[in-house]
This record gives sequence, structure tokens and C-alpha cells, in this order.
Amino acid sequence: MTKIQRSTSLNNIINEKLGKIIVASNTLPITVTKFNETPLFGSPLSASRESITSSFGMSEPSRDRESKIQIQINGHPFPTQSALETLMAKDEIEDWLWIGWSHCEVNEDEEPMLNQAIKEFSPHFEHVFLNPRQVENYYKGYCKNGLWLLLHYQMNFIRMQSEWWEDYVGVNQMFAEKIASLWKPNDIIWIHDYHLMLVPQMLRQLLPPEAPIGFFFHAPFPSYELFRILPNRKELLKGILSSNLIGFQSFEYVRHFKSSCARLLDLEVHPKGLEIFEDGSTHFTKLQVYPIGVDYNDFVKNLNLPDVTRRVDSLRKIFKGKKVVVARDRLDQIEGVPRKLEVFEQLLNDHPEYIGKLVFIQIYEPTVEEEDETEEQKILHKTVNEMVGRINGKFGKLSFNPIEYINKKISYEELSALYKLADIALITPIRDGMNLTSHEYVVCQKDNFGVLILSEFAGAARCLGGSIIVNPFSKKEIMEAIIEALNMSMHDRKLKHQINYNYVLANTSSFWGKRFLCDLNEATQKEIMETRVPRANFQEIEDAYKKAKIRVFFLDYDGTLTPLVRLPSQAMPSKQVVDVIGKLTEDPRNEVYVISGRDRSSLEKWLGHLPIGMSCEHGVFTRQPGQNQPWVENPNAEVQWKDTVLSIMQDFEDRTPGSMTETKQVNMTWHYRNADPDFGQFQAKELIAQLRSVANKYPLDILSGKKAIEVKPIGINKGEIVKMILQKIEADFILCIGDDKTDEDMFKALYNVPSYTIRVCGDLEEPTKARGVVESSSEVLTLLNRLSLS
Repeated sequence: MTKIQRSTSLNNIINEKLGKIIVASNTLPITVTKFNETPLFGSPLSASRESITSSFGMSEPSRDRESKIQIQINGHPFPTQSALETLMAKDEIEDWLWIGWSHCEVNEDEEPMLNQAIKEFSPHFEHVFLNPRQVENYYKGYCKNGLWLLLHYQMNFIRMQSEWWEDYVGVNQMFAEKIASLWKPNDIIWIHDYHLMLVPQMLRQLLPPEAPIGFFFHAPFPSYELFRILPNRKELLKGILSSNLIGFQSFEYVRHFKSSCARLLDLEVHPKGLEIFEDGSTHFTKLQVYPIGVDYNDFVKNLNLPDVTRRVDSLRKIFKGKKVVVARDRLDQIEGVPRKLEVFEQLLNDHPEYIGKLVFIQIYEPTVEEEDETEEQKILHKTVNEMVGRINGKFGKLSFNPIEYINKKISYEELSALYKLADIALITPIRDGMNLTSHEYVVCQKDNFGVLILSEFAGAARCLGGSIIVNPFSKKEIMEAIIEALNMSMHDRKLKHQINYNYVLANTSSFWGKRFLCDLNEATQKEIMETRVPRANFQEIEDAYKKAKIRVFFLDYDGTLTPLVRLPSQAMPSKQVVDVIGKLTEDPRNEVYVISGRDRSSLEKWLGHLPIGMSCEHGVFTRQPGQNQPWVENPNAEVQWKDTVLSIMQDFEDRTPGSMTETKQVNMTWHYRNADPDFGQFQAKELIAQLRSVANKYPLDILSGKKAIEVKPIGINKGEIVKMILQKIEADFILCIGDDKTDEDMFKALYNVPSYTIRVCGDLEEPTKARGVVESSSEVLTLLNRLSLS
């Protein structure tokens, strides 16, 4: 079989050696077994430096009689650990450290012994101790009975309690403090999954702003309609958004996350991510898709081991002459095991020719100890047991059962053998982030060309194009898929398997980790160098103001002097704004200009009594400072296009609930702030596309502002007004403040001019030309008030 090679650029995406990677997840990639008394010689005892790792990742027992703790590495390798070990072996990272919980319940006085045993086993692991209350509330409560169920669309089973949230916050704080205590400059922080969604924001309070923080969301991210039911939804989103990069398994989850952020936090959504104003500075969080993979080499090595080969031969003798379907699921609601059993029963009813010739091996792995099962899990467990018994009783014989039911965790050897044996893998979860069982099966079938049947609601369905994709809620589709797989020709089996095999081979866990860490490093460096604009230094501005003899102010109106509002007519200035501007104009050394996209009548009504200069509609009309100054129209302001544009905008207003068209004396604006965020943004793109066809006939500029699309004559903008004013005055102090893309024209005009330019919570997906930022219009007012009193 042809081996797929990555291009040189992809194989070398890390061009520089990265620092230490600090991984934080709820779970350490080890299994810790605690004994209540010292076992006899020859029993498994504590891990020590003499512990070795076998081919299946299980530590051999040491012979230390005194300790009560045994540590074993999970037989099923963690993709993250495989990625880190590969990068370390290739000298592409300096080191790695994994912070997490061992899931071993110990008393506080036993904690030092547990920590020491873990450290002796591997210096790469750092343990976080959880007390019984935290285990109950944080892990079993908020994470498993709340978040996990919601993320997997299990609405009927979700439970929430306030004390669960309190411990969720507390445990996240513990993780953040542990990470901060171990972090050093050049270290990269990589946080994993929904258990630790608050940690990135907590780390921003503990670490320098340039600390690289990445977050990978392994679980599905639900649609806004589901996520919004969480009582603490905003806190969770704000927590994770402090990361520099957030990775998801599929684009669908990215889209859902963006929608939740736009609707719940009123954030501007960009193609590459989201912009947040946090802790006095702007911060851009990049969002990207990183489908996780498996370590191909691990499985290839295991398949060639004598134990696995002998087990496969043994199983083939047992099931000689029969087709084997394998499924591996957890004991939870999302896996849809009862539905699979119903499908299998119906298949044997409708097609009796398969009785005795078809075997279904259902591996049903418990997620918790039997005594810790929830009531729903107990019911599910009982239901599956009863169904298996009934179907085997109905179609089985003394020497044969159509269903082989394995209700326990099985060894890695046995799992590899079953994957290699099976003619078909039936993987039909109701919802799953990726489901790497599908990848594992593909690798183990490299010589047999087994058929993969995959749920369309698993993340793997977007990756493994050679699978038969089914709706897990449709018994008919699943049954037809099984029959199709049973009757598929060898040519088609090879063809479909080749597609899947090529993908799994190319997209390994190490490649996944490499891509994520490279992008995180790049995103962090880019933000430091380009998008992180310092907070405006009020004291420095005030000192320069005091020394200056001729001062000019260029002030935007909406979002700068007043906060943004739902309706344009409600944006009248406060008394404090009017008083501060009036106070500034009392000093003869000051000239104040309000340069806005507002219509002339509104500015005249609200600020016309002040002796200030004004420009409206982005430079269409201008008024010089002083009392009763006339308005002068820009000679380039043509209006022949207005009827055509008005017709288009009104059509979009009719088709977009919550939107409105604002007709100014020359310019026209379509507002969609009150529309559905997703639909409004979609319609805005459609409107721009239609307006561009009009711009081909008329000299027009199309401006995309904050929840607004504005059309104006070409060549008229705020920057040109600033240039015109500065030609008439030689100022030694210039202060320019604005809040959106239209104000960038002013910042550009002043970029090479000694001046103070400030962006109010600016759009920093691309670098702003402003030299400083403030959070809100209230801070602008604070600055202007300080200057008026100086």
C-alpha cells in the first residue's frame, strides 16, 4: 500500500525549536491504583525508577514492599502524549510537562506519597490533588452531569447545582495557580477540554500578557440555542477567550462557538477569530480547526507482536465462516448502543439468511466503577443486558451467540486483535467530538480492508471520506449500511479503505500537535508584534497638552463621545459630554473638531451651539470652529446613485428583521445591530456584493462599520478632512480618538505626524494605526475632562 508523505512545508512547520510545553488537562495519562495494605512480594507495588514500560504501555511492577501505591500507564495511548514525545524525540520542543489529576482517591496525608510516586514514575507528570468534595461537585457534578451532557446534546439528563459551579471555579483556580508556579519565560501553555474553561482567564491575572496560552476543545461545541441555557455561560466563554488560540475538532464547532460569543458577549466575529477587550488592552483570539489523530506507529508495532498475532489466529478459528461486526462504546447516553442492538435484531428478523453467519461483538466499556454509576447509567446498563440476553435467546444456539457482549475494559492486545479481526466497524454515536476508535480500526485493517460505518454526528465523519456515513437516529439507514458493507466487493472495500487509510496515516497525533503548537506560537508572536496596542497613557498626554501652545482635537462621535446604541436617534450626548467639550473650547489654544458619520441635522441639533468644528457623513459636509459657521458641501458629493442604493437597502431591510436603513443628506447606511447576529452578518455580506455592482457604475465607497454598511461618494473620508484642517493650522498637540474602521483613515493621515491617536476598543484583526487604546467612551470622557481642567 502506498504511503502518503506530507509536503516539505507541512513536515517542517516548526522552523524553530519551541520552549517547554506545559499541558494541563483534567486527567493525567496514567492509571494509579492504591492498595490499603502492603501486598505480598510478587504483587504489583509502587512505581519506581526501576519501572519499565512494555510494548503495550503497561508498567511492569517494581519490587518495593513499603509503598502502598501502584502506577500503571494507560494501555490506550493519549494522542497528546504521543505528539509531545514525538516532537521531543525530533528536538522540536525543549521539554514537556503534564499537569492533571490522577483520579486516585487518597487522603490529604497520603498526597505527598502519591506525588512522590508519580514523580518517580515520570518527571513529566505533575499531580493536582482533589479532595472528595471537589471530586463530587467539580468532576462528577458540574463536568459530567452538567457540561458533558450539554455539549453532547443530552438535554433530558442535565442537572445543575450552584455548589457544583463554586467547586468548578475553585478547581480551575487550583490548576491556574499550579501552572503559574511552574511557568517560565518561553514556556507554552496548552490547556485541554471543557473541564478547565476558566483557566486561561485566570492565568492572565497571574502571568505576563505575552505568555502563550492555547486551548484545545476535544468535545463537540453545541449550538447557541443549547449553550445559552447554562447559568454561567458568559463566564465560561470569557474564560476560554483569554487564550491566544482555541482549537476545535471541526468547523461546525467553530461556527457554534462564534455564534455563542457573538450573541452572548456581543463580540464582533471575524473569519479568523474574535477580538476581546481584556484587562485594559485589546486581545485577538484565533479560532482554528485541528482534527485530532492517532499515533500510527503505536498500532503497527502492536499488530506485529506475537501475542496479538496469536490472538487474531485464535479468534479467526472461533468465528470461522462468519462475518464479524465490532463496536466499541462507553457506558453513556451518547453512544446509542440500545439502538444498535435494535438494528441488529431487526436485521436478523428481516434477513434470516444471516443467522449463524453474522456476529456482533459489542465492547461496552464502563466509564466509572459500578458503585459510582448514575441512575441513568444503571438503567442503561440494565437495558443493554436485557436486550443482549433476549436477542441471543431468540437467535442463538447452544454453541453460538449472535452477540458477543464484553462489558469491561479490555487489554490493548485484545482490542487490537478484535479490530484486525472485524469485517465491519459500526461506530454510531449520537454526538462525539472526533471518536478515534474509527481511526484505530482503519490502521488495524491495513491488510484486510474492513468497512467503516460511521455516524454523521461524529467529528470523524468529516475526515474519513471512505466510510459509509449514517444518521444514528435512523435504524433503517444503519441496517442498510450493514447490508451494503456485507455485500461490498473487494474492489470497493479496498478503494474506500485506501481513502481512510491515507487520511489516518497523514494526520497523526504528532502532526496534530505540531500544527497546533506552531500556530499558537505564531499567533502569540503576531499579537505581540502587530495587534497588541498599548493602553493610552493619560499622564503622558496630559503633560504634552500642558506644554502645547496650539492644540487640535479630532473626535469621532458614536462609540467615542457616546456609547453605541441600538437606534441611531437615541445617541444624543450626555450633559457631561457637552460640558467637557464646552470647557475645552474656552481655552483659545484649543480647536475641537467632531468628525462623524452622523447626519448633519443630528450634529447640528446636539452640538451646534458649541463653537466647535464639525464634519458629518464622513466628510461630505464640514463646518469650521466658531459660532454660526456655515456648512460647506464637499464638491465631490454626487447623489445620482441614491435612488438605486436606497431601493437595494430597503429590500434588505424588508428581508432582515431588526435592520433599518438610515438616509442622510448624501450618504446612506444600513444598520443591522438589532438583527439576529448570524443572519445579520450573512445579509451584510450579501448586501455588500450587490452594492459593489452599483459601485461599478457610480464613484462610490462602501464602508463596513460596526453592525452597519454605509455608502458614500468615493474619495470622501475622515482622513481627508484631517489633512485639510492641518494644512491651515500648525499644531504642536494633536489628539485623535475613534472607535471603528472608518476612523482608521484619520489614524493613517496622522501616522507620520507627531500626534496621539487612540482607538476605543478597536478592530484589531489587522493592526490598527492608532498608537493607544481605551476600553470605552467613558474613558474618553475621563481623558477629555482631565485635559479641560489642566
